[in-house]
Amino acid sequence: MSESATYDVAVSFAEEQRSAVGEVINACRQRGLTVLHGPDHTHEWWAHKDGGDLPQARVRFFVPFVSTVDEFTAAMLRAVKAGEENVLPVLVGEVAVPAELTHPHVTYLRVVQHRTDQVVEALTARIEAAEAAGRDLAAVAEVVTRTREPEPAAPVEPAAPTVPATFSRYAEQDAAMRYLGAQFTAAMPGIEGSGLVGTVHLGDSRIAVRVERAGDTVYALDIQRGGIGGDETVNFVVGRHDTGGVCSNGWARPAYDTTSGTVVFELHDISVLGGANGEPRAYRREDLFAALWQRINTVVASTVR
Repeated sequence: MSESATYDVAVSFAEEQRSAVGEVINACRQRGLTVLHGPDHTHEWWAHKDGGDLPQARVRFFVPFVSTVDEFTAAMLRAVKAGEENVLPVLVGEVAVPAELTHPHVTYLRVVQHRTDQVVEALTARIEAAEAAGRDLAAVAEVVTRTREPEPAAPVEPAAPTVPATFSRYAEQDAAMRYLGAQFTAAMPGIEGSGLVGTVHLGDSRIAVRVERAGDTVYALDIQRGGIGGDETVNFVVGRHDTGGVCSNGWARPAYDTTSGTVVFELHDISVLGGANGEPRAYRREDLFAALWQRINTVVASTVR
């Protein structure tokens, strides 16, 4: 077969279609159409040849006859849906094209029993229309090779970060209370170098932090479980107050930060850190303790000057 050979169509078929396809090919040749067709040119033959082993002829259309949508014919139908102009599938009998391979602007030719003339007329019309439009012939090896390549996988969108099902505001509240109690207990002895006395009382639902000088309270901070922000929050009360009174200088609500994948505490600061700062600010519990301890040291330092 010469590399310069040209054909109107190159044909591919399944073994069980051999007889019906033969009738179509004979009718095409009687109409003067040139057909690249060999007895071994089945779908399997076209599918398993390397590009260099395929015919080097140029054709107007590569025509796979489709009676069953298998891997090869599905690739051909998918290529047509994607806009491949040199592939012209012909449906045989009652075969249906799967919905995912159809396109509203694509109409397939179909071979109906005893009506070979109809598909030949339609095929001839498609060829004449392509010639009139000035469309070039294509190397059949290139057409088959590119159309049978697997469809590129759609990019996988990363899953939107979500809050774990095991996240518990109350468990984090409990952990924060225990953590803050332990940190204040460990840090308080360091304040005695300023001539002050610091104490920490740990209760089931309250941590009482006190700084005294000569029996007078210099700074008082109560950290409570629950409060005006909700029973899942950690409430802060600055200064001495009546036990059981409802007051707050700020509260922190446990939350899960999906961006960092960590637990944070959204602090609504009224005055616990020195004044309202507008929108809630997120702290890790380590940073929350650091901010509270810095505030205590700032207030205490101003009293000993």
